Amino acid sequence: MLSIDFEVRFYETDALQHVSNTVLVGWFETARLPIFKYFTPNLDLQNWPLILANYNVDFLEQIYLAHRVEVKTWISRIGNSSFVVYQELWQQDRKKAKGTTTLVRFDYATKKAVRIPDDIRALLEQHKLDQDGIAI
Repeated sequence: MLSIDFEVRFYETDALQHVSNTVLVGWFETARLPIFKYFTPNLDLQNWPLILANYNVDFLEQIYLAHRVEVKTWISRIGNSSFVVYQELWQQDRKKAKGTTTLVRFDYATKKAVRIPDDIRALLEQHKLDQDGIAI
């Protein structure tokens, strides 16, 4: 599992006095940074090897300004050219949201998905959940 903490910033709240639902997508993406580095260690945007195919966020409870949040990140599935990232957002020891993101290793020149190399696959496996959603 990968983990990152965030301080909730005032501007991330909305008129209902809780964190805006759009903020979580950004937090989840930021928490995927170590995974991005598996594919391109220097984060070279001119040679970016991934494309986002899908994301889904389930909002479980409201998130508030006064307390830090933690995003926990796992890999739930690894395919030939794609993989699914499963993430949870926690605040005050309570799961507040969860989400999945499907990423595809992609060759922008040929506009085709390409196989995930074995060395990167091994790195992803280190953060894999089993079929019951338990970290291996």
